Amino acid sequence: MKPLNQTLHDFWFEAAPPTRLAMLRILLGTFTLWYLVTGQSDLLRVAETDPKVFAPVGVVFHGPIGLELFHWLLRGTIVAAVCFTLGLWHRFTGPAFAALLLWLLCYRQSWSMIFHSFNLMVLHVGVLGLTRSADVLSLDAFLRDTDGRNSPRTDAPGWQYGWPIKLLIAITVSAYFLSATAKLAGPLGLKWVTGEAMRSQVAVDGIRKELLGMDPNPVAYALYSRVALFTLLAIGSMMLEFFAPLALFNRKLGKFWAFNTFLMHWGIYFVMGITFEHHLSGVLFAPFFRVERLLEWRHLLRRFRAREEIGAPKSPPAPVLAGAVPGTPQALLYYDGECGLCNRFVQFVLKRDRSEYFQFATLQSEAGREIMARLGLDSNDLRTVVLVELGQAYVRSSATLRVCRKLGGPWPLLYAFIAIPKPWRDGIYEIVANHRKSWFKPPAECPVMEPKWRRRFIG
Repeated sequence: MKPLNQTLHDFWFEAAPPTRLAMLRILLGTFTLWYLVTGQSDLLRVAETDPKVFAPVGVVFHGPIGLELFHWLLRGTIVAAVCFTLGLWHRFTGPAFAALLLWLLCYRQSWSMIFHSFNLMVLHVGVLGLTRSADVLSLDAFLRDTDGRNSPRTDAPGWQYGWPIKLLIAITVSAYFLSATAKLAGPLGLKWVTGEAMRSQVAVDGIRKELLGMDPNPVAYALYSRVALFTLLAIGSMMLEFFAPLALFNRKLGKFWAFNTFLMHWGIYFVMGITFEHHLSGVLFAPFFRVERLLEWRHLLRRFRAREEIGAPKSPPAPVLAGAVPGTPQALLYYDGECGLCNRFVQFVLKRDRSEYFQFATLQSEAGREIMARLGLDSNDLRTVVLVELGQAYVRSSATLRVCRKLGGPWPLLYAFIAIPKPWRDGIYEIVANHRKSWFKPPAECPVMEPKWRRRFIG
């Protein structure tokens, strides 16, 4: 039997390939760079807030700084993020980026509102910025390999690449465990898992949105009366949070936990509209997986495409939309015109289809009946959507995920679920489809549609 110190050593300093740590640096660096670039206006707006609401948080031990100095520090953080992501002069830019990002986010949270959802991002950047995450897949490695000198080999698995990954996982699961502890230590204690507290949070969030003039969430309204469902969700989320540390000790359990926690955050988004970008992107959970396999993305993409196309009936290309630019790829989405959920989905797609890629037709229309006949589907069974794209027809979950792939915002990330076996995906789709008319009532009257949208529907 191994001594305890040897067991702990083997656990924390397990060897890992350098490409895995490097891919984590690239993924996190790319996400952080996106956050900084797209959020510049928000960060600058906050820096211009009334100094009276300023209360130092974290490593900020001073009062508000001048706006010009903040501009330069923000630009410096973005430059450091670029160097961090590319792995350029990582020995210096890695720690510099970690320090700048820590200060920037603490300064951001010193203005009356704390965004805890980015704390893990900062901690993960700190780990990757202070470790050897740029030994490979970096400009440093490229320059080292082309300088004409004999460089030490850095492509072999080693403990120096394994312990930072283990630390990233430990930080993540600790945060969720603390969340569960805080709920249990609160006034409700174990009563939190009855679902009433979660349902109340959903109700308060919906009321707040309406008071602020925002659109109410139809999913929250549809689910509110189902207390049993909220109880199941509360129990599931509590188990994910309380037993999160177990994911640190077993690789398969870690993958299972990470995937289900990722789904939990997407569920929060669908029901409450709360966006945790770092969590929804999946980057937070990347340390649980062998992300170096993303380097084989071409092979994986070919395999997924082949699997989707096997047995899928061919269909003639969708009719060209009047006024469309010649040669522009377009797809035709057929849906149940009498289904409340389907109508909401079409409205959802219209608002996010900025390139006007999709046209629409109901399954009850002549074109819809024709495509159902071509696919050998029962014309009276309208529990599916049909997508005709580039002469290929897709149904059920495959059609839905391929639609999300073309939308703006974070929605293309959902296409990653195409990797789930099709029978599993379609099984979940069928559950929703079977209850769609009871869960989502059709609108009392046809919604007023903008002219630019109306022309995208065919009879």
